[in-house]
Amino acid sequence: MKISIVAVGSELLLGQILNTNAKFLSQLFNGVGLNVVEQAVIGDNEARLERLLRQSLEVNDTIVMTGGLGPTKDDLTKHTVAKVLGRELVTDETALEYIESYFKEQKQEMSENNKQQALVIEGATVLPNKVGMAPGMLVEQDGKRIALMPGPPKEMNPMAEEELLPLLMQENGTIFSEQLKFAGIGESRVETELLDLIDNQSNPTIAPLAGSHEVKIRVTASGPDEATCKSLIKPIRTEILNRIGDYYFGSDETTIEQATLEKVPGTFAIYDGVTSGEVYSKLKEDDKVDKLRGMLVDDVIFVEQDLDIKTRLKSGAEQVRKLYQTDIGVALLHEEDEVYLGVRTEDDFKIEVFTMTQKRNLIKHRTPNYVYIRLINMFSK
Repeated sequence: MKISIVAVGSELLLGQILNTNAKFLSQLFNGVGLNVVEQAVIGDNEARLERLLRQSLEVNDTIVMTGGLGPTKDDLTKHTVAKVLGRELVTDETALEYIESYFKEQKQEMSENNKQQALVIEGATVLPNKVGMAPGMLVEQDGKRIALMPGPPKEMNPMAEEELLPLLMQENGTIFSEQLKFAGIGESRVETELLDLIDNQSNPTIAPLAGSHEVKIRVTASGPDEATCKSLIKPIRTEILNRIGDYYFGSDETTIEQATLEKVPGTFAIYDGVTSGEVYSKLKEDDKVDKLRGMLVDDVIFVEQDLDIKTRLKSGAEQVRKLYQTDIGVALLHEEDEVYLGVRTEDDFKIEVFTMTQKRNLIKHRTPNYVYIRLINMFSK
């Protein structure tokens, strides 16, 4: 399935409002393995909208449109779609009754143009609008489908999830996805490592997605049931982890902070000379069992600054371990472009080194995930 998302409204072109509908729909469809191949924004102009529709129908099998279903003269969407398909507009009595009852409840007189909101394309599947007036619709013709949705997100979002999505998925059977999450590796490196898998994908599909200082890979399979989908995903998942598993921390809803806290085998404290406490604060937000006991910021009060960096690192880890009486002490220091991670346990001291730019915002905000993935790997062995 190739889906084109078309947002209708001159206010979008003028920059008066954001096109949040396109973002929502793309995430909704891609999240279940439906392939969004393009997005477009068009103003309230019948000729241009007609041209766009005809062009899109030549290359896509599904068009999802938002906006232009209201009662005013510039609400042209369904009239234009009906013209392109050669169909009439007819009144949906259920929608009309709902609109009339709304005005009665509000003790307002309903103007004649509000009846336009109850018009639907002949032969369409009507999508109920549970929070607004204008119904949506799904029209099928010559193997193509066009969905018309209201513009306001509070109406469009639930309609898309509850009414449209089940109809679009009917011909696809079951679609199941697993989202693999990685940190400490860039999107370009991930794509390079998996390029042959991506180029030769069919079922399941593989989609790298850049996140905030992490990379996600969504693997999506379709089949008659969930068990079949999972069996199709399993060998691809295994191959991906064989290649870049050192950067993997979890799937789907798992956060890297949760994964780190789960892997560290005891209480710990942090000596931080790199992120001004961010590596601590992000972990502490998810620390439900008080594993992370405290933090010190690197200072001459705690560790002599004229020592070599590895000696300072060990001293910092020992300081916080002793001060907070924890099983493990973790220390972070940097020298030029290199960040040093030291981990002190009862009978061992390990050091990991990685490169990080000295730009203050980057070193502060990117370092935590690089630290977490190394802690996860260190305690997974």
